[in-house]
Amino acid sequence: MTEARRRGKRVAAASRPDDADPEIGALARRHAEAAVAALVAVMSDADATPAARVSAASALLNWGYGKAGPAAPEGGDAGPQVVRLVWGGGSKP
Repeated sequence: MTEARRRGKRVAAASRPDDADPEIGALARRHAEAAVAALVAVMSDADATPAARVSAASALLNWGYGKAGPAAPEGGDAGPQVVRLVWGGGSKP
């Protein structure tokens, strides 16, 4: 057990692909086809729980299309937005 773990602190996992072990990435890529097939099987299994089916479908959509961004306001695209930050109590632009 690591020193940080003994003191009750969690050890952070790699948060970016650059930080991940290259061997783990290679292993994941070798099994990507099987992982997708497993997700499709769960999503298509009528006996699977609804939560499992939705989770599998969500994972497939996120991997295929990326995570959805914030919804556009009703009526279409909001277009570019300008944000003005003021700090220090001043009101001059």
